[in-house]
Formats: sequence, structure tokens, C-alpha cells
Amino acid sequence: MDTDDFAYDFEAPGSDWNYEPSRADLFRQIDAPLYTTDSEGWLTYYNEAPTELWGFRPVLGKARWCGAWQLFEASGAPLPHDLSPLALTLKDGRAIRGSQICLERPDGSRVAFMPYPTLLRDRTGAAVGASNILLKIERPSLSVVFRGSVRGRQTLRAAQSVGMHRCSA
Repeated sequence: MDTDDFAYDFEAPGSDWNYEPSRADLFRQIDAPLYTTDSEGWLTYYNEAPTELWGFRPVLGKARWCGAWQLFEASGAPLPHDLSPLALTLKDGRAIRGSQICLERPDGSRVAFMPYPTLLRDRTGAAVGASNILLKIERPSLSVVFRGSVRGRQTLRAAQSVGMHRCSA
């Protein structure tokens, strides 16, 4: 066999041959409501799906722990954002899963969901943030009433007009 008959290509492959998508590129491909926070819980990214669940678009870097207007425990008691599963995941360094929670939208409607928070770590293993996928529950086992807005409860517009935003707690 004569080796002069073979043509070798020693050119480097194209620049996209070893493309690794960014975390945001990967998250955009997920249809489920998903958002990320930094290590202190400030929202850094969300895809389109949670805006439908939350009922509005929170401002990145200004909303903390989640984008929901208000949260409730399964018992119907208000759940402070800093005690939400994502907040506890960041504080304790372990995922808090399996809980059913209710969120209230700015228009007063409520939706049951299950959060699946996950720590995001750097190459050294240090937690640099968290991601959370929210699964809407069609048949909630919550004792929370899922009707329209409650009379006397402050609306999003009224709260923002006085400079208050519950997600920034």
C-alpha cells in the first residue's frame, strides 16, 4: 500500500465543532416553568413558562427567592418567601422537595404547584445559586381556597404604588 495515495486534512475543525451551550441556552429549551437565582436568592433568569404561572414578570435582580406574588402552605397559612423551599435549599445546602404550595397571582387567583429546587454549584462544589422547576398541580390536595381575590387584600398595583413588592422580601 502506497501512503502517498491518502490525502490527510490537518486543518482544525470549524469553531462550532465542540460547542457547549450556556446554562441559559439549556434552560430555554425546557418547557416547564423554570427560574434561577444567585447564591443570595435574587432572581437571575426565568423562562417564559413561570410568567404564566406567576401572572406577571418580576424584575431580575429585584425579586428574591421566587417570582410569585404571595405563597401559601398546604394548610392555607401564608408562607414567607424566605421560608420557601428554594430559600431553604440555598440556606441549608440541600434540596427541599415533595411539598405542595399555593401561589397567589396579582389578580388574586391561586395556583397549586410543587417546587423542585436544585443547587447550582461551580467546579469547586461551592453553591453559586439555585434553579427551580415548578410543576403545576391540577388537582391540589391543599386546604387553600382557590377562588378570586380576597376582599381587602392589597393588589400588586396598590403595593407597587407605595414602593412595596412582596417578592423582594
